[in-house]
Amino acid sequence: MSLPESPPQLPPPHRNSGCATAILVVIGIILLLPGLCSLIAMSGFGVGEGAAVLLWLIPFAISAGGIALIVYAARNA
Repeated sequence: MSLPESPPQLPPPHRNSGCATAILVVIGIILLLPGLCSLIAMSGFGVGEGAAVLLWLIPFAISAGGIALIVYAARNA
């Protein structure tokens, strides 16, 4: 009886170069700025009502993308 074949080797995980990581972090920080500006505006003008609340969610979604980009860059550094 022969031995079973070994499973194929997985390729090593992809890692970003230092320059790519730095660029991703800078882009992520830039994407955080709309959320910061929205927080400042909300503290000055208030949240609002109805459809205005949905307008506040757009910059926060952009900022969430910036956070995700920074986390991705940090994990693949």
